[in-house]
Formats: sequence, structure tokens, C-alpha cells
Amino acid sequence: MQEKSSALRAKEAFLALYQAGEFEPGSKLPSEVHMAERLGVSRETWRKALSLLRSDGLLMSKHGSGTYLLEQPRRIANDLSQLQSMSKMIAAAGIREKDSNVTSSVGEVPADVRRFFEAPHEETFFILQRIRHADCGIISASLSYLPLKYAQGLMEHIPPSLFAYLEKVHGIRISRALTELFIPPQDDPLRALLQLPEGCDAFGFRQYHYDSRGNPLLYSLDYLRSDLFHFTIMRTRP
Repeated sequence: MQEKSSALRAKEAFLALYQAGEFEPGSKLPSEVHMAERLGVSRETWRKALSLLRSDGLLMSKHGSGTYLLEQPRRIANDLSQLQSMSKMIAAAGIREKDSNVTSSVGEVPADVRRFFEAPHEETFFILQRIRHADCGIISASLSYLPLKYAQGLMEHIPPSLFAYLEKVHGIRISRALTELFIPPQDDPLRALLQLPEGCDAFGFRQYHYDSRGNPLLYSLDYLRSDLFHFTIMRTRP
């Protein structure tokens, strides 16, 4: 039988204290030094245990504030086989999204975006950057690229969901998307906007969205906090 790692043992020791009532839901955890001493482990081992606890959806870290126990264990879960907007993913998890920081512009786009739309080099697109917030801080950072012919209604007001906007205003439904999952590099500017707490990382999603006729409609990059989002997919054996 494989021996448990020291971080896993530290995690289980913390959970035993939590279940015994040593820590209250919603409370701030003591410092890393204090917790490491209390559990009899190194500070590095406790940091690894913290990462495991965040992955389990038991803790959240607030930038510049500390690490807190959630009132209720919570993760934003999503079945990757089901295509839905970010707004719906967050709402379905029972998380109340706060105001987003949104900036928009019209300009040239990277080469992979042009290839997706089969657009000439000089063609410009509507570019939308959105940083979404919840009670635990920044939860996602996104870049979206949309052909200008669909962006007239976005110049004055940015709705919470581009999916809903395209259906309501243009009568076009995003019906499928090719999604590439990756880990963003440390120096990625979009990743930096997440202001990730220490010990947290991010998922990156590069998504090519199509309408019901198979026409390219929306290109997006979505970076999500890995301690809050959890993705699953059902795989079948041929």
C-alpha cells in the first residue's frame, strides 16, 4: 500500500481539528507558521496541505487578507460536455456574482483569432475584457473577440452574457464550441489579472464558438481560479 504524503496527513489532521470544532466556518485561519507548528509539520508541507484543501473547495484565499474557511464547502462545478455561459456556471453554483470590471475596444486581433474567423489581416474586431468578482475576490478573467457586425449593441452597454446577447439581439444561438484546456504560463498578462492568492493556480480555456450552421461566431480566452472551479467529463470506452 502506498504511504500517504506528509501534505495529505497534514490535511487530514486539520480536518480532524475542524470536525472537532476547533475552527468555525467563515473564520480566518491562523498564520502558516502557527498552523505548521500546531500540526507538527514544516511550513512547506502545510502550504501543500492548504493547496489540497483549496482544491477540495473547503477554503478560499483573499488577496492580501489571508485564508478563510468557507461557510459551506463550495466549488463551481461544470460538466465539460455541456456548453453554457460563464454567468450560468456561476449562478448554478449558488455564487452571487458581483459587478465585473469590463473594458472594450475595436482593433486588430492575434493570428489564431484571424485564422478561426478566416479574416484578412486588416479586419478589426470587437474585443471585450471582463474580470468577474464574487465574495471571495476575482474568480475569472476573460478576453472575447466578436465580429463587428454583431457588436453594435455592445458599444453602449455590456450585458452579463454574450451568449444571451447574441440570442436576444441577433437571433443567433451558440450551439457548440471546441474547447482547449491548458495551464497559463506564469507571465501571462491575462493570468496576472486574477491576482491569484499564494498557492493557487489557474485553468485556461481557449474556446472556438460556432452557431447552429457551423459558422464561427465567438473566440474567447477564459482564465479561472483552480481553487473554485472544478470540471468533469464523462468518458466512454469504445
